[in-house]
Amino acid sequence: MTRAGVLPPPTILPRTSFVSSSRVRFTGLALALLGGLGFACGRPPQDDLEVARSAMTRAGEAQGVERAHDLCAAARSALLRAETEVRVQDRRSALRRDYDEAARLAFQARLAAESCAFQAGAMRARTRARARAAIDDLAAALPRASTLARHVGDSDRVDDLLQVEIALGEARSAFDRSQFERSEAAAERGRARLAQAVAAINLLFDSYTTSPRRADWGRWVKETLRDSGRTGEPVILVDKLRRELLVYRRQDELAIYPVDLGIGGMNSKVRAGDDATPEGRYRITEVRGPSQTHYYRALMLDYPNAEDLARFKRLKRAGRVSRRDDIGSLIEIHGHGGRSQDWTKGCVALDNDDMDDLVPRVRVGTAVTIVGTIPVEILP
Repeated sequence: MTRAGVLPPPTILPRTSFVSSSRVRFTGLALALLGGLGFACGRPPQDDLEVARSAMTRAGEAQGVERAHDLCAAARSALLRAETEVRVQDRRSALRRDYDEAARLAFQARLAAESCAFQAGAMRARTRARARAAIDDLAAALPRASTLARHVGDSDRVDDLLQVEIALGEARSAFDRSQFERSEAAAERGRARLAQAVAAINLLFDSYTTSPRRADWGRWVKETLRDSGRTGEPVILVDKLRRELLVYRRQDELAIYPVDLGIGGMNSKVRAGDDATPEGRYRITEVRGPSQTHYYRALMLDYPNAEDLARFKRLKRAGRVSRRDDIGSLIEIHGHGGRSQDWTKGCVALDNDDMDDLVPRVRVGTAVTIVGTIPVEILP
């Protein structure tokens, strides 16, 4: 029984039970709120930023600044704006952060950077292909032009082709370093110099088709071939312009050999010491074997003949050679040639193997006609 006026003793509840429950409810509410805020404000657009950075790296490797300057400059600016906006939001408190603008800018930066990388890569591929083609074209054309230049024997053309070789080397070196614009420019410079050289060579070739000596060359070749047709003996024709020695019997070409000429190149011999190969109709006066000449084998020619002596006298009377000058002698067809350059003192030089092939075809008295060039319409 309860006594009147006396309250029952209070029920003592455990303190920890109430506090823990309150904290759990509060913490759950706070996390829910913060979670909601976090979802509402977004996250830094790292994926788009990373893709944009990677694309700009690829563009840099493809020299995008040089190859797609405006496009890549705009992409770099877009990426910088996006990164700046992310940093601005990162510095704000969690409740005030808003990455929406950063996400928009990052997406724009990604598109711009990928466009920059694609354009730079495509331009790099096109430039590489052009540079490769220019190098290949120049490398293929140079040997042909060098052969023509050797026929001309012009020192200016030799210098032109040397510059072409230098340009080709620069183009190849730049290509190996992936500097394709520089490679293409060097190859184009070489091609322009080569075109200049070839144009000059063609002019010289054309001059031989209209040379006043052309009539003599044609007459000499016709007479030589006519003599072969009458006697059945082989004859030798030397074409200085083409640097060729041809062996004919009647209308048949028996052999053709490349030759080296005198240092004077295409000049016709005028006097002793001019290092030019004479032009005219000659005969073999002696056949010398390996132990009889310094130049392996030799076919001695009857230079100067009567026509050479008469011409030399006319030149002296005209004052074109000094009265102290001599006409020269000892013109041969000999070995130790095959050098692909003019180096003799006026002789015609063949490779030793070609001399071995030539000598059995001829004898003392064989006709040898040397001309500036053989008109193509004359040969059978």
